[in-house]
Amino acid sequence: MINTETSWPGFLDLLDTDPDTGFRDFYRFTYTLLRSNPPKPMRSLNSQDQEDMIGEIIYHCTRDNFRVLKKYTDKGKPFAAWFYAIAYNKVLNHLRDMGSESNNVSLDQSSEAFDLQQLLPNPQEGEVKRFELAILENIVREVIGRLDEYCQLLLKMAADEFTPREMVASLRLPKDQNKKISDDLRECRRKLKKKLSEKGYDLTAVFQS
Repeated sequence: MINTETSWPGFLDLLDTDPDTGFRDFYRFTYTLLRSNPPKPMRSLNSQDQEDMIGEIIYHCTRDNFRVLKKYTDKGKPFAAWFYAIAYNKVLNHLRDMGSESNNVSLDQSSEAFDLQQLLPNPQEGEVKRFELAILENIVREVIGRLDEYCQLLLKMAADEFTPREMVASLRLPKDQNKKISDDLRECRRKLKKKLSEKGYDLTAVFQS
């Protein structure tokens, strides 16, 4: 059985020495993770399309002699979290190519438009005027792209209304990490608010620290 909580899964060491086994173990890992906890945009697809999407993600990661997988480096973030971000982006790109419009924050600077009021919870009426939202969307998207990948992932999942408990389950982290994820998300929001403030946007009223 594949252990999805391992920071450095064993199949990464087999990509050069035993690529067939490495591929097989990565396939099992991907199928286990994405079938049990698919990214929320992926849940809008029917069962067959989800299967096809998993195949596309596996192909993306293993083509050209595992080029994408070989980019992973263990810097304290579990492999599952790193991989989940890649899968998220592939699903969003697939939906965009199909003509489905996403209102979520992508994990890179070329993200689609998103709902600012999801990312900045509980805005007070009148605090952020409607005509300013379009400008703020572009600014927030740009600033998020300057944050580290871990913060981008947590903010993305928060925008998709994942609770800290659901984040822990989706990323296959130990169950006792709920508080840490909650604290990390709060810190990521603080970083985002700080960077926005440096640009002259004081969003204290719409951020919850």
